[in-house]
Amino acid sequence: MDGEPELVSALTRPGTPVTVVRRCVDAVDLLGAAASGRARVAVIGPGLPRLARETVARLGSENVRVLGVAAVGDETGRRHLRDLEVPVITLSMDDLDTAVVSLAQALDDPQAVGLEPPPLDVESPSTAAGSMVAVWGPTGAPGRTTVALSLADEIARAGTPSLVVDADTFGGSIGTRLGLLDDASGVVAACRQADAGTLDAAGLAAAARTVTPMFRVLTGIPRADRWAELRPAALVRLWEACRSTPGVTVVDVGFSIEAAEDYLADTRTPRRNAATLSALAAADAIVAVGSADPVGMERLVTSLPDVQRIADGRPVAVLVNRLRPGSLGRDARGQVMEALMRHAHVRDVTFVPDDGDALDTCLRQGRTLAECAPRSSARTVLAEFARGYAAVAARN
Repeated sequence: MDGEPELVSALTRPGTPVTVVRRCVDAVDLLGAAASGRARVAVIGPGLPRLARETVARLGSENVRVLGVAAVGDETGRRHLRDLEVPVITLSMDDLDTAVVSLAQALDDPQAVGLEPPPLDVESPSTAAGSMVAVWGPTGAPGRTTVALSLADEIARAGTPSLVVDADTFGGSIGTRLGLLDDASGVVAACRQADAGTLDAAGLAAAARTVTPMFRVLTGIPRADRWAELRPAALVRLWEACRSTPGVTVVDVGFSIEAAEDYLADTRTPRRNAATLSALAAADAIVAVGSADPVGMERLVTSLPDVQRIADGRPVAVLVNRLRPGSLGRDARGQVMEALMRHAHVRDVTFVPDDGDALDTCLRQGRTLAECAPRSSARTVLAEFARGYAAVAARN
């Protein structure tokens, strides 16, 4: 920021009601100073290197208030700070005495004259233009990605725009399943924009790949070791952007829901399963997918109560995949219903028949069930299941 050295020098004059703990060279240095516990307020300019939404979130976790400072006439800088959702004061560097007084007042009083409060969060469940469905399943490949892809595809075919997001940080495969084999990650690109405070509908659309005019995909991380690029604060903003986009966003999340209570209490600490937990927390509805075999059912009924706690009253639809003769003996449906009712108090279950040949064809061709096996028994059930979400989106 032009005039910053002179402003800092003026703030350190004797008698100034401000103590400058440290002049930081970048956001990392700033976070280190905040962690020392010596500062109550972080004053940031728009030109601070490596400044991002995650920086602001981590300062908050250290109980350090953030104040943005922009020079008069620097509209670009002011907008950048506003995009990061911090309060901003605009100062004239031509009159340092007045600038020091105004800054000191803003530091002391969050309601000071001339201080722009952070922008209101315009996205909320009551004003969101779209809806978001998280598709989860326990470990063991119960068919969660197949369900997520089919949901998004069928919703689009029903006339509602859809976006499928690969948020599985343990082994996402949506790009491969659709034959999108480049290393460019849509979800990483979107999170980078979110971290910089610039993610909007246009940016989200640019990060996504178009499958059909109504069906888009945000591909996942190309390697599992890149999970740290999906920062918690950026993920929260990404889900807000998805829910503010007309249509339905279907998020394919990873299996791990461990330490969910810790995450919900502290959403700023990096965790490999933060993408899963944040998506489940932000979704309007959750689809829990299990496999119709003894191991798959045990995993589903064990984890389902935890998913229901995360949902906190939001709908959790249960879908049991790969139903086939012999997997559970006589009356497989009845056994599944009994287990889910006893252990998770679930009465309504959607059963998807096993159709391995059709799914093998989809994998081989990099296409969806509706494209390569439109008469598949599995596709018939999934299409009917998806129509319910499309109908809700249409009413909204």
